Amino acid sequence: MNILKWAPFPTSNVASYRVYRSMIGFEADTAPPNVVSGKTLILKMNGGANQTITFSGVTPIVNQINAVLNGGQAYLSTVHAGMRFLLRSDVRSSPGSVQIVGGTALADLGLTARTITEKSEDLLIASVTALEDPEAIVTFEDEDGALQDFYAITTLDAQSNESLKTLYRQAVQFTGDICVIEGIVTDLQGVRYPDAEVTAQIIRFPHSTTKASQVTREPITTLTGPDGRFSLPLLQGALVMFEIPVVGFSRNITVPKKAYEFITDILVDLDYRYPLEYRE
Repeated sequence: MNILKWAPFPTSNVASYRVYRSMIGFEADTAPPNVVSGKTLILKMNGGANQTITFSGVTPIVNQINAVLNGGQAYLSTVHAGMRFLLRSDVRSSPGSVQIVGGTALADLGLTARTITEKSEDLLIASVTALEDPEAIVTFEDEDGALQDFYAITTLDAQSNESLKTLYRQAVQFTGDICVIEGIVTDLQGVRYPDAEVTAQIIRFPHSTTKASQVTREPITTLTGPDGRFSLPLLQGALVMFEIPVVGFSRNITVPKKAYEFITDILVDLDYRYPLEYRE
């Protein structure tokens, strides 16, 4: 299961969110064994040879697929109470692939012949109502999610107009308390700026009386999405250099001890003046 968290824009007119999952694999209907008895499903995993699953009328189809398939695995869906199943490649990033070659059971499983690679397609998995509190973190649990899956989110206004999707992101495993720093990058006319680089590099480790800090000094980087928005999870209490080069933003900030903060609400750390810089 993956737990997704994001913060709304306080000034946005958002009625709800849509969550999309992308994986190197597919989701399909779980047809009764007697319906697909004698029929076939032909798959090609990660560019290998064709693998043909011939269904019988007794064993559940997920078990039959896993008994034959090499290079992938099928799982019953928790969300759909076993009425659907997911099949993922064992290679869950590029160059992994799942090719649905054909077979006589495609229609019964709700499948079409195609090749699926990293982020080549996605599936709408949820609609989440926006919270009334603009500072509250929105949470969604994907019970069918795996760590290697990618996610994108869109917003819908009261007239059901849907925004562009955010960049695909994977779930991240954290050790320690995290604050998600968010913001919007625009040009002088207020037009939101996509694909702008946002970087944070640690200057001083978070203070802990119970354990030593083991934090890499390598900078971490993200890009703004199509809507100019960025989201960067950082360890609470760390002093970091935070930079957005395209707008000349470079500040040393202490990451707040809270789950979420907008970058413009964080004060510059005046107790650490060097190498604080100001750019015109």
